[in-house]
Amino acid sequence: MRKPDYYAYVTQESQPDTQGEKNTYWTKVGVAFAHHGKAGLNIVLTPGIAVSGKLVLLEPREENSPQQSTAPVETAQ
Repeated sequence: MRKPDYYAYVTQESQPDTQGEKNTYWTKVGVAFAHHGKAGLNIVLTPGIAVSGKLVLLEPREENSPQQSTAPVETAQ
């Protein structure tokens, strides 16, 4: 199987803390592959996961690239 072009995440925003700050939690739910020679994507979701809300597709990072401050943090569900 080829490498995915994107990773699929569901995001969920927390309630504001005592200082009014909100956190966004990212949960990886699948991958996406670009169509060969055509516009569009195939999204493959992990079996058994119910998905609702906002779905975000991000390009995979290089294995040896430095961490980005905006990178998603996976949460256990």
